[in-house]
Amino acid sequence: GRPRAGRRGLCGRAVAGEGGGGQEARALGKITELEASLGAAIEAEDYARAASLRDELKRLTETAKVQVAQANERFYRAFASGKIAEMRKAWGDGKHVRVIHPNSGCIVGKEQVMTSWSHIFKVGGGGLKIDLEDVEVHVMSETAAMVTCIEFVDAGPATGKIVATNVFEVQNGKWKMIHHHGSPSTL
Repeated sequence: GRPRAGRRGLCGRAVAGEGGGGQEARALGKITELEASLGAAIEAEDYARAASLRDELKRLTETAKVQVAQANERFYRAFASGKIAEMRKAWGDGKHVRVIHPNSGCIVGKEQVMTSWSHIFKVGGGGLKIDLEDVEVHVMSETAAMVTCIEFVDAGPATGKIVATNVFEVQNGKWKMIHHHGSPSTL
């Protein structure tokens, strides 16, 4: 298992994250508006308008899914690189940032999370080989998304199959990871 690093705390409820501006955040902000308009168009039996709103909503949602998938890939490239500077870029800021490494407790706060990754990179000797399977992206709102996947991690002498959940939020117009939970899988 991975050693614990940094201050450990209980994973309590998340506090509100830092919002963001920018083109991505504006596009994502339209999702809620379009969903309400779609409901109103269906209620009014304006099916041509409903179809148009549905198509626009799908386009925006797919865009968000692609952006979240890219943020997830950025995290795994940083993980594989073994470079803490790259890992730091993938993560968001805030007291609600958390990580649960396999066989460890919950590590709370951005700096403590980065300390834990630094320790993992030192113990693992730097870069790791990571393959992903069953990647599923779920956009939950205009500012929150989740990715689930299976990680196959090869750190040289140690290998493992990890079931992971990654949570992202929009900060300063970009999708950033705010929570990573990896649990060993025996299946």
